[in-house]
Amino acid sequence: MNLSEVFARNVKLRLAAVNLTKTDLANMTNVSRNTITNLTSGKSKMARFESIDEIARALKCEPQQLFDENTNWAIYKWANKYQRGRKND
Repeated sequence: MNLSEVFARNVKLRLAAVNLTKTDLANMTNVSRNTITNLTSGKSKMARFESIDEIARALKCEPQQLFDENTNWAIYKWANKYQRGRKND
């Protein structure tokens, strides 16, 4: 899997983990829906660092996690649920 495909897979998995759509992500960032669609296709050849940073911030993760083939998003999904529950304590 190339880096573009890893990034695309991780963004899609993270979107699912935090219950967001690509449209939600576009609305939360200065990244267009079209650019997000291209980035999540796995065929994009380039991305701006600012866009990657904004996407990571909106997805509540570090930019490097979006390029890591071994990131376990299931753990992050659990942590998000745990943190939401702790805020009510």
